[in-house]
Amino acid sequence: MPNRNSKHKNRRQRMKTKKAQPKDVATDEAIEQILCECLTEIPFVEVDKVEQRVIADPARPEIVARIRVRGQETAILAVVKENGQPRLVREAIAKLHEYQQTYANAYGLVVAPFLTPMSTRICRQEGVGYLDLSGNCRLNFDFAFISKTGRIVPTSKKKNFSSWYSPRVERVLRVLFLQPQHLWTTWDLAMEAFVTPGQALGVKNQLSKRQWLEEFKEGFRLSRPDLLLDDWSENYLPGRSVERVFSSSKSVVEIETMLASVCQEQVIPYALMGFSAAMRFDPLLQYNRVSAYAASDLSKIISALDLTETKGKGNVSLWVPYDEGVLRGAELFEHVKVTSPIQTFLDLISLEGRGEKAANNIWENFIKPKWTPQPAAAATAVAVAAAAA
Repeated sequence: MPNRNSKHKNRRQRMKTKKAQPKDVATDEAIEQILCECLTEIPFVEVDKVEQRVIADPARPEIVARIRVRGQETAILAVVKENGQPRLVREAIAKLHEYQQTYANAYGLVVAPFLTPMSTRICRQEGVGYLDLSGNCRLNFDFAFISKTGRIVPTSKKKNFSSWYSPRVERVLRVLFLQPQHLWTTWDLAMEAFVTPGQALGVKNQLSKRQWLEEFKEGFRLSRPDLLLDDWSENYLPGRSVERVFSSSKSVVEIETMLASVCQEQVIPYALMGFSAAMRFDPLLQYNRVSAYAASDLSKIISALDLTETKGKGNVSLWVPYDEGVLRGAELFEHVKVTSPIQTFLDLISLEGRGEKAANNIWENFIKPKWTPQPAAAATAVAVAAAAA
């Protein structure tokens, strides 16, 4: 005779199995509500309907708001990102440009829990709107314009990691960036970065928590260098290094050549930085000022180059770095050392305009190409071959 308890048990198991297969929800009603609240504040805008994408589909935006502006139909296409870091915002904008090809009279909108100042600037430059989950927004289309700022983002939505980026942590990050395909053990990473194994482990755990690390049997490496670099640059503090400004009657080429010569003779760690370094990565970039890091007493350099210190706008900036890690990975260009692409990016990305443009050029042409994914076995083979050489 069949066991009734067994039947009920099997039925409950089937019900549980069916319940454990939820739909892949791409967004939620909170975003829809916040967007509607923003739009209804514009008196001559009528909101017909807001369509929410229920199932994740890369061919469709997460939200489509169909509105009328003075009787003319407009579609607002919203792409929702898990955070508002610049790299993800650029990805969203690229998607919006694709969607706008298939929607008539459409305006793009980036939505994220929190958007950094750099991210909002990118949106303005690209002509798209933005909205965060606290209601801060900027929409500018047809004859409609709305801007809200100053609303407090809940602390649970945005974590401040600025204190995490200490000089020792940055030493570890520079090593990870400089050898993108290498698989590290905690001990080897600590030795290479000149930190303790405990400090290296702390960095590894933090990167794993944020899902920016991938692990294999042979070791670990960065999986999302783009997001890490964005976050690092948002929290990077150039003011930790001390700048001294000088004037000189010599040309830029003469100053750089003499600087390289005296630093080599006196065994002074140095590297051209900022725009002086960026000119090596982009020959079309012009700059009439010399900027360099020098990790020592500057008196020998000042004397050899016959520099005159000034409180005004000089043409030579010498920076004493807060940590010699900024010189890690310095490259030689025509007998002159320049900071690594990573450090040059960090020094320039916060400078709106030419600095940001130069930094993004360095990312696209000198950093990003090195992160082409390789199988773990291939990466190990590369590391073994390099060690044997």
